[in-house]
Amino acid sequence: MDTRRSVFVGRRDHVRDLAAHARRALKDGAGAVLVGGEAGVGKSRLLREYARVCPMRRAVAGGCPELGVEGLPYAPFTAALRRLLRDGSDPAADGRGGPRELARLLPELGPAPVGPEEGRARLFEEVLVLLEQAAAPGGLTLVLEDMHWSDASTRDLLVFLLGNLDSAPVQVIATYRTDDLHRGHPLRRLLPELERLPGVVRTEVPPLSRDEVAELAEGLGGQALPGRQADRLFERSGGNPLFVESFLDHPDAATAPVPDGPRELLLGALRTLDATALGVLQAASAAGERVHHALLEAVSGVGQEAFAAAVRAAVDANALVPRGDAYAFRHALLAEAVHEDLLPAERTRLHRRYADALDAGVEGLDPGQAAMLLAHHAYAAHDLPRAMEGAWRAAGAAHRGAALPERVSLLERVLELWEQVPDAEERIECSRTELLYVLSQATLDNGSPRRAAEYAGEGLKAYSHWLDSGMCEVRSARVVPEEDAVAMGRLLQARGDARKEMSQDGALEDYGEALLRLPEGHPLRARVTAGLATTLLVRGHDEEAMRAARSALERARGAGDVHSEADALITLGSLLSHTPDTGASIASISEGIRLACEAGAVSVELRGRNNLAAAYDHAGRPEEAIGENRAGFERIAELGLARTQSGGFAIGTAHHFHGKGELSRAVDLLRSLRPDPNPRSQGRRHRLLAEVHRMQGATAEVAEAVDAADTLMPPESSARVETLGNLAPRAWLHQVQGRFDEGLDTLDVLMRTLEEDRPWAGGVWIGMALATAAELARDFAYDAAGDTGRTAAVDALKRRIARKAQDLPDEEACPFIIKVDGRAVRAYLAMDEAPRAADEHWAWHEREMRSRGLRGFLLQSLLGRAECALALGERERAFAHLHELHALALECGAGLYLQRALRVMEAHGIALPAPEPAGPAAQDGDTPGGKAGEKPGGGPGDAPGNGLPPLTPREREVLVQVARGRTNREIADDLVISAKTVSVHVSNVLGKLGVTNRNAAARKAIDSGLV
Repeated sequence: MDTRRSVFVGRRDHVRDLAAHARRALKDGAGAVLVGGEAGVGKSRLLREYARVCPMRRAVAGGCPELGVEGLPYAPFTAALRRLLRDGSDPAADGRGGPRELARLLPELGPAPVGPEEGRARLFEEVLVLLEQAAAPGGLTLVLEDMHWSDASTRDLLVFLLGNLDSAPVQVIATYRTDDLHRGHPLRRLLPELERLPGVVRTEVPPLSRDEVAELAEGLGGQALPGRQADRLFERSGGNPLFVESFLDHPDAATAPVPDGPRELLLGALRTLDATALGVLQAASAAGERVHHALLEAVSGVGQEAFAAAVRAAVDANALVPRGDAYAFRHALLAEAVHEDLLPAERTRLHRRYADALDAGVEGLDPGQAAMLLAHHAYAAHDLPRAMEGAWRAAGAAHRGAALPERVSLLERVLELWEQVPDAEERIECSRTELLYVLSQATLDNGSPRRAAEYAGEGLKAYSHWLDSGMCEVRSARVVPEEDAVAMGRLLQARGDARKEMSQDGALEDYGEALLRLPEGHPLRARVTAGLATTLLVRGHDEEAMRAARSALERARGAGDVHSEADALITLGSLLSHTPDTGASIASISEGIRLACEAGAVSVELRGRNNLAAAYDHAGRPEEAIGENRAGFERIAELGLARTQSGGFAIGTAHHFHGKGELSRAVDLLRSLRPDPNPRSQGRRHRLLAEVHRMQGATAEVAEAVDAADTLMPPESSARVETLGNLAPRAWLHQVQGRFDEGLDTLDVLMRTLEEDRPWAGGVWIGMALATAAELARDFAYDAAGDTGRTAAVDALKRRIARKAQDLPDEEACPFIIKVDGRAVRAYLAMDEAPRAADEHWAWHEREMRSRGLRGFLLQSLLGRAECALALGERERAFAHLHELHALALECGAGLYLQRALRVMEAHGIALPAPEPAGPAAQDGDTPGGKAGEKPGGGPGDAPGNGLPPLTPREREVLVQVARGRTNREIADDLVISAKTVSVHVSNVLGKLGVTNRNAAARKAIDSGLV
């Protein structure tokens, strides 16, 4: 049995729409949904899924057989009515005797009447009556599939029913193939008429998206496809589920030939074309999905009149669709199927004819497009010299048109053909090392720094005899010819750029070596110095970065290098974001972005946009930061880089979701990101995931995220500022898992890193790290209570934090973000010895977080203020803070703060009271939901859980854990049951409580006094 058919992906909006339409039919009377879509797009699968949730009491279906446009009369109605008859509907319920007209369709009812012409009208009336009877009570859904094969009688009966069912609760769903509706198809003319009828709507099932294709492939094959393979599968299938399934039958779905089934399905409609029209289609197939009119005419070689007639026939057969001055196949896979139907020699001849036509020139065809087409067709025709030249010219055109992925692919084609074309360097007037430099830069612009570093490293192999020699000799201009020195400098700059982008070791060394190689006054020195400044910034050396950036700016302006000028301005602005001068920071970065756009320096521009959002964040302007991230998303979509370079902007947006307390949105966004070729972006994603999951209190997810971040950005080979943020969640993980000493060891690594003799980015990174360390030290202090040795170790950690905090700049000399972290550090350190001073710090923190809508960070100040109030003996104020904290933590799903709040409440004997009962008061001695003297959720006198419906003991245990912010996996571990069993209990609890999510359930548990 083929179980793959049970996989259902996408279309859930369509299922909801169909269900909503059915509910309207139940309320307002009959209606219809006309569901279109190409062959294999999943219309039948959609209807099977809808049948599971259909609001109607009954549902029946029938389909039209493939017997031509005028097929078997009434076929879909016959099948549906027979099903109704078997289900017990009585076609003679109206009391009339004699033969029934329905017997014309259902012989089992007896002999069909012999008689007058109006028998057809009576038949229609009897079908109408039968459907009305079957629909009462509860409604009826009637599905008519494949109406593109329907006969005239079936269409007439459909029109009659839709015009006469009136108030009967009947939903009709009629499906048809959009790709089979040629110009003269009768259903094509009928559909607009049906749409004008009351209650009739028309919808179309679109192809699956790229992510849905990947999900379907995973569901069918049992494992996820690699990113590139999923991309290729999506491109080849066009999102058609039928073709996805067919391709997956092949060992390599991304390169599988069009299977026999789909090929026959696609080619069947072309069998009526004459030889000339078919020849034109075959010629068109060699061009892919779309071909320019003049080019196709030149390649076809059949004469102008014959060509026009052949194209008209192909259009009428719905094989080709006019698109301005070009033609497109109505489906990409149809073009592929036609092409695969050719013999190999026929394909080669067609591609050679295309290459010849393009070489001769085609009027009206864009030169850049012509170059790309020439590269493709010459390669397919095995004309490698011409293919290389075409690819090189096409890569230039792609660069001019900002078609970055295409440029990389074309340059890689040139590199691939290099050894196979003896005079390659003369043909494209470029050396292999220069090609590798260009390819490295293009790959970096396209968002693949790892590959960029590899291409630059490959180019440097040509100079290994100099690079591996003694340093004094090699750096002498007398030893290395200037041409080679410049080539080495360029490749070192390219590899430095790539390593810088990944925050990898080696970037500083590459830039330093490049400056030694490049002659004084060489224009590339400005770009190298700008890269050096950026690397110093990323690694936390602000003063050195400022000097290098100013030097780079001077050199760039002197050399007229706008690219490097933009880069230096962005670095300067980013450094200023570590100061209170927000205006100067934003102005410098914005000017850098403008110049980068002007120079076409995409990677610099996107870096600037990311840094501009960060500058707003540092200044405490979260809404503007979110706006800049949104603008960044729009820009990368415009550039066609959403798949490779959206990570930075998504991470920035998720960071703000985290700050606003929208933890689920942050997780959903971060988990939705496609794999990124840049390990730094991926590492930052997992690092933020670890922090968000830590706030949720999700230990297993934190463990997964910190391990992934360390794998992507190994601490031993990555910039310290990049790996520093992974230490705190790992220390927390050790602490909650009961590995106290390991947690303290991890915090020791964090402090030793901060205590190193380095400037640490003007205090931005040190402030964030110290605030988290101080927060964790408080958790460790609670765990150490009663253990003299552990308490002494925590006290020593606090003293180290206090000493390092002295390095933080004064509030008047630092941006908002450092003020916030500095206040938090001072507050944590003062809470035990000076609670009044700590409370003042937390009060400032609370005001700032409230004013900016940063509810996620407000949790921290509310907890701090509650603890300070308790230390000062102000229990009523502490209770108010705890009550707000608890409600906000539940709303945010912040399990960490729920646990901390409960810890404080338990330590001080505080319990949140149950709210006043809502709704009308119970009468006659009964409490809501139970008998007199009995409290819901427990026996008489069982106060905890008052106000809850009856729950089993295990359900009550699960609810308590849910209220404490625990995940299903953590609950399973605590209760020693499976996560699947926990999921069942949680579903039962939600149902009994009448709520739809865990937060609402937790709130009810807290309000009832259960927790």
